[in-house]
Amino acid sequence: MKYCEDLMLYASNELEGGRKAEFEKHLAQCAACRAELALIRRTDESLAPAAAPAHVVDALFAKTTRRKSFFAGWNWKPALAGTALLGVGLFVVLAGLHPDKAAFDATEVIAYMSENLDEEYLNFSNDLALFEQEF
Repeated sequence: MKYCEDLMLYASNELEGGRKAEFEKHLAQCAACRAELALIRRTDESLAPAAAPAHVVDALFAKTTRRKSFFAGWNWKPALAGTALLGVGLFVVLAGLHPDKAAFDATEVIAYMSENLDEEYLNFSNDLALFEQEF
């Protein structure tokens, strides 16, 4: 039956337009649908949770609400942006004060290699010879 299918939609206010008007016309003439609708509404009312008394709600809010801290009204975005900018500026200034010690001139590298490489090679060669003698 179409009217009985529309009963649940009507009870939950989901029936609209001409279909709602047609069902209301049927409801005026059908005692079984009216009784069913009354049962649905009573059931919904009995399942609805009871509201807490006002004094209980007030006591609960008094316990759970936090007091505003001193910093609550501050706008943190400009303060954080300023701190970040200050940090970048300090980094740039401090980086400019220390020369880069890792950068070598090509002539320095060649001079070091010519002075020390022969000596290091001879030391390695001697160490290798001693190692081979032991085994």
